[in-house]
Amino acid sequence: MNNELLDGFYLKKFLVEPLLGRVSGAGEPVHLSSKSVEVLLCLAKNPRSLVTKEEILGKVWGDGQGSADGLSHAVGEIRHALDDHADHPEFVQTVPKRGYRLLCEPRLKNRPPDAESMATAGPGSAQIWQSLLRRGVMQASLAYLVVGWLLIQVAGEIFSDLGLPQWAIPFVTFVVVGGLPIVVLLSWFLESSEGRMHRDRGEQSGGLLKGLERNYLAIIGAYAIAIVGIGLYQLVVGIDVFEEVAEPVIVTTDLPPIPVEANSIAMLKLLNIDGSESTRVFSDGLSEDILDRLAAIPGLLVSSRGDAWSLPRNAPSEIVRRRLRVAYFVEGSVRLVGSELRVIVQLINSETGFHVVSRSFNRSLQDFMAMQSEITDLIVANLRVALPDETQTTMAFTDDSENLDAYVFFRRGREALNKPSTTVTIRESLEMFRQSLAIDPEYAAAHAGTCRSYTDLYELTHDSADIDTAEEACAAALSVNSQLHMVHSALGRLFMLTGRTAEAESSYLKSLQINKKSVGAMQGLAGVYRRQQRLSEAESLLSKAIELQPGNWATINRLGNFMFGLGRYDEAADQYRKVVYLDPNNWTTLGNLGSVLMMTGDFAAARQAIERSLKIEANQTFYSNLGTIFYYLGEFDQAAAIQRQVLELSPNSNFIWLNLADALYFSGDEEAARDAFKKSAELSQGQLSVNPTDAETMYFLAWAQAMIGDYDEPLELIDRAIATAPNDSYAFYYDALLKTRRGDLSAATEAIKTAVQLGYPLQMVAAEPHLADLRGEKEFVELLEGETSNN
Repeated sequence: MNNELLDGFYLKKFLVEPLLGRVSGAGEPVHLSSKSVEVLLCLAKNPRSLVTKEEILGKVWGDGQGSADGLSHAVGEIRHALDDHADHPEFVQTVPKRGYRLLCEPRLKNRPPDAESMATAGPGSAQIWQSLLRRGVMQASLAYLVVGWLLIQVAGEIFSDLGLPQWAIPFVTFVVVGGLPIVVLLSWFLESSEGRMHRDRGEQSGGLLKGLERNYLAIIGAYAIAIVGIGLYQLVVGIDVFEEVAEPVIVTTDLPPIPVEANSIAMLKLLNIDGSESTRVFSDGLSEDILDRLAAIPGLLVSSRGDAWSLPRNAPSEIVRRRLRVAYFVEGSVRLVGSELRVIVQLINSETGFHVVSRSFNRSLQDFMAMQSEITDLIVANLRVALPDETQTTMAFTDDSENLDAYVFFRRGREALNKPSTTVTIRESLEMFRQSLAIDPEYAAAHAGTCRSYTDLYELTHDSADIDTAEEACAAALSVNSQLHMVHSALGRLFMLTGRTAEAESSYLKSLQINKKSVGAMQGLAGVYRRQQRLSEAESLLSKAIELQPGNWATINRLGNFMFGLGRYDEAADQYRKVVYLDPNNWTTLGNLGSVLMMTGDFAAARQAIERSLKIEANQTFYSNLGTIFYYLGEFDQAAAIQRQVLELSPNSNFIWLNLADALYFSGDEEAARDAFKKSAELSQGQLSVNPTDAETMYFLAWAQAMIGDYDEPLELIDRAIATAPNDSYAFYYDALLKTRRGDLSAATEAIKTAVQLGYPLQMVAAEPHLADLRGEKEFVELLEGETSNN
């Protein structure tokens, strides 16, 4: 090839004649020096490949001879002769600090036109076919379709078993189909070289492997573009799938849009660029800490983490504005390079999509906390010009001086604690907090997290030892740092579970004094007010929390629970439907919706919603409610079987043992029913030793003791429960059960009338088999008939 090149060759329209040192083709011929000719020959022998500076200097000037300046001068002569430009090269490309590359293949002067050239000049169909092969379009398309077929087959086989949503399988199909024209375009116009995409110059050979090699990035790029495009379509419009059962009760699509507030912002999750676990921990932590600091500013509405972090990567500003209803949002990325953390943060106007500010930070990993404060201050300072007057004064914010490694474990503990509560997730959080405290025993945030974890665990296990450990952890957190709002929120929750209502109120108020926008403290304080019968204050506080974070499903769900407890079932169902509209797979709210539908007597819709919830998460409360539905339908054996299975998940639940006992009683197994009533009574007595003011546990214990045969103490317990919670319809309902059991039917009728007035549904009264003896009472019959006529 080298000897043939000496006879002359073409570079596109230019004729290079090495022996004459001449280049012609654009006006007057241009002469090249001998060294320039040798450099060009060196590049021409390896077209489209990188030739290093050292290799050129060794071959042209000899080992140890020549200089970089001389080589640069020779390349400059070549570019001048070929009318080439270093900034936009067509012939000679400079690879910085490495060498040079000839971008086109030489065509020998004396070689006749090859088959490729003939095809180019031949008929249209042959020309197109040769071009497709030469550019690698056919090879790339075939490889793309093979991979796509495999993906569709895999999706069809395993997606259903993985519990993925129904649109997942058609999503893969749409991606494969939608990406095909993209891979054709990319492989036609672009080619890959050394891991990068370049404009296709159409001069390589069209061999099968060669065509695939030069376009593998086009295949990957086509899939990536198709995934993003179809993903946005699913996010905005939704992929149609055929459902076996329509669910009009659960999903509502006609909710009015919430207007965008001028003083609202969202903190999107910072992207983890390098993909490492360490960077993920820091990017997630930095994202949430900036969010917390923004939420501490009076008058600023901050979108919840759950909503903001549910958006896809690099979501367009239009999607952010429509989904989160915010005027501004913060996005960026984090990369860990050695011991240096590199962060890019951008504040964007959601209406225009323009950057309000964009900054990058390079800091040593040990300066992470200082960098966090600097980034937050920058964002807030630039945003403040667009906010109303009440946001101009930043409240004080106190934080721990945190050990970096302890912080990593604390972040992981918080992540586990934010998952749906199960014994597995809670124990995972406890292990992370334990490791954090092993590094820094005076880390108040980790002590507070431990306290919160044990209170959550007590609600699942009803083990009083968990409360003792929670009290120790909260005391430790308070002694280390009394200025962290999360410490007082954890303490308030502990006091609530142990019946110390006044202390709980004081703790939540202290948390709100430190951080006036702590939605968690607002939720807890609303629970206190509910316990104190300050119902209007409780509802007002929950409504305020929703105004602060209109997309926070947990707060909307809490308001639904509040209405549920007051017997406002239709209003509660509306709140739950709002949550399911925001998140159709929210198993907690689906279960709550099923439970409230059960209370209205719509057992079919209730069963549908609860079964949807249980497919996502096997929660013992909702599983037990499913058994209760069968109980009210008169299918007592099925109800008992379900309650026994639930006890495998929660063996210490007094309520589930009580449900099992009722089902066994009417299924005819009175001996097993008596044992279950005894077990429920035993567990209820243990819970009252932890919280003596728990009205719910009082009337559960009263009913269990009455079914065993003891009537004196149950009446005292019911009276205490009614005195503790005079607006609780369940207290009067259980009072009616007790009096029916004793044979005092007139008093039982009066009790059930009071329960109905307080919101207990007549549909449940009519379905309750324990009240069958009341059907001979005139007032009871009139009560039921009055409901029938109203319906």
